[in-house]
Amino acid sequence: MNPWQQIQSDEYEAHMSAPDVLQLQVLNEIFRKVIDQFNPDSIFIPGCTTGNGFEHLIDRQNKIILGVDINYKYLAECHAWFAEDLPSLNLICADLNDLEIQHPYFDLIHTALIFEYVDVQKVLSKLSNWLNPGGIISVVLQLQTDSSDPVSETPYESIKKLSSIIKLVDEREFVDLAEGSGLKEIYSSQINLQKGKKFYVGYFKKMEIFRIVP
Repeated sequence: MNPWQQIQSDEYEAHMSAPDVLQLQVLNEIFRKVIDQFNPDSIFIPGCTTGNGFEHLIDRQNKIILGVDINYKYLAECHAWFAEDLPSLNLICADLNDLEIQHPYFDLIHTALIFEYVDVQKVLSKLSNWLNPGGIISVVLQLQTDSSDPVSETPYESIKKLSSIIKLVDEREFVDLAEGSGLKEIYSSQINLQKGKKFYVGYFKKMEIFRIVP
């Protein structure tokens, strides 16, 4: 069983919002900024957990909101919190490595801390295929630092299981893989976190392919 299927939502959220972590709040603000900037008609959020930041989608004219997570209990909570206010919300329980979507057309795909747990090239290629030409993939990666371990130390024992599967992704290698999937980096920044940790935040645009008709 994937460790993500064994972590209760209350422990995950308590860990992510603990004083020495404070990542839940940062991820929420990153999502808000992405939504405000691109205002997509259709959005896909892989690794959506219980819907952190979904409140920023309320009262927008989103035609499609798709959330995917490997933990069905997270999705049940997400549905309970947001289904009434987000009538276009759809939720799927699946492993992103195995996920297939029929006829997807997304303006925005928001990926926060998912590439550390999947086959990066495989999933990135899928996401690019599911994006409208000119659409955006927003990416949050946890960066490798000398001053901190990949999984922060908190009192929540179940979170420690992630140490066996987390693989931090080098941002330059990621950019190269993205370009190979037809995605061009149009924005990047780094965010300093607790205990010396850092996030990379990048926006990638799917480049349109123009064909010259003789």
